[in-house]
Amino acid sequence: MQFIQVAYCITVPLLLLGLLVAGGGIRKLFTNLLAVSNLLLIGYSIFLVRKLVALYQFSRQFQLKQPEQIFQLDLMSIRLLLVIFLPWFFLYRPLRQNRWYSLLLLLLLYWNDPVYSWNDYDLFTKIPVYLSACCSGYALLWLQNELPYQSRNT
Repeated sequence: MQFIQVAYCITVPLLLLGLLVAGGGIRKLFTNLLAVSNLLLIGYSIFLVRKLVALYQFSRQFQLKQPEQIFQLDLMSIRLLLVIFLPWFFLYRPLRQNRWYSLLLLLLLYWNDPVYSWNDYDLFTKIPVYLSACCSGYALLWLQNELPYQSRNT
């Protein structure tokens, strides 16, 4: 699931640029794809929570130190907490298509995990998985009438 962060950091700047340049039907498609990408970021948030729980269980199993001494509140942990909690606001429909909130989260992800720390191993397997997740997310939003340019009354 770590590939979601890398794919988000690559595709969202292209989508935001496309929103500035494109017009008409293509602009609507870019807005819908931005909403889907933002929704997929919740999966990355769940992945990070699972990793933190596993780290806590690891420290408890080997009795390294008290968990209160291991997990301290510093700038890095605040960034991680923001990356975990801010994507959940994308469940609120108006924020899902908000360009400024997407840009804020994009900058936070770049700040939390710089480009040189990305895991690009087995990239040609991860690209189809991300495209499949995008198709599934698009279908889910379409079926629930949650896409930005879709009427909720129909």
